[in-house]
Amino acid sequence: MAIISFFSDYEKETGQTLASIATATVMSIEHNYKILEISTGFKESTLENSFFDKKIAQNIASVVGVSGTGINTGIEGLIKIIQSNRTSNNIISDYAKVVFRDRFDILPGLKTTDIEEYNFMTQFYSQIAKIANKSYNMVFIDINKRMNPEHQKQLLDISDIIIVVFKQGADAIDYINGLRERDERFKNKNIILLIGKYDKYSKYNIKNLTRELKEKQGICAISYNTLFFEATTEGKVPDFFIKYRSVKDKTDRNLLLMEETEKTCNNIISKLKELQVRL
Repeated sequence: MAIISFFSDYEKETGQTLASIATATVMSIEHNYKILEISTGFKESTLENSFFDKKIAQNIASVVGVSGTGINTGIEGLIKIIQSNRTSNNIISDYAKVVFRDRFDILPGLKTTDIEEYNFMTQFYSQIAKIANKSYNMVFIDINKRMNPEHQKQLLDISDIIIVVFKQGADAIDYINGLRERDERFKNKNIILLIGKYDKYSKYNIKNLTRELKEKQGICAISYNTLFFEATTEGKVPDFFIKYRSVKDKTDRNLLLMEETEKTCNNIISKLKELQVRL
């Protein structure tokens, strides 16, 4: 059982959420683990939209009489249960959405549009992650940079692996070195560095950044891919990865993303074995 958190406090957009979605999906397809991915976003629906068509979800909600925003559904309902101290080891699956049965569930973010309510409710994410860790092999958490810093810290403290996502470019080296100087945790062995929206033709490529940052185990990357991005807006991420899982053609633009994502999954598994975390 392991908690893997994707984190960045980088000012610019890093592609962190898409990287977490790609990694969790491929991990569930290609490896024999039961996966949960948790979104911590504020007014953010990328995770849910990546796996479920918005129109279909709205139609189902209208038929069963559920608005999708009430406190008895989704993560709001789960938090209500936690507050009442009526939790159980398998409670998370009752509030999560199934992507692949017995293989991959997701827990979409809070529905509130009130920032104060959001900041209050994010304190429960660490408890949710701990409970989920008892019934899932891997719990992926996409830590939103707008979350209360103390609540972010709580999630980082319980994470077996922290995947630091950063933007490729001239300031990448300064950002990672600065992060290491500000917080000793980012010098620990449970850190994996990942470049989001990666461009292999940039001079700030994996090889050069690995050397400059003196990263012995190398750096992961998830490149920008137009078809994948479109799939995240159409509820078709599972279809995308199943369709291209066996691609071998070196001229196929999807091959690079598939190779990068599988490498990231393998690095996570290797790191967990290195840290002797029980799966």
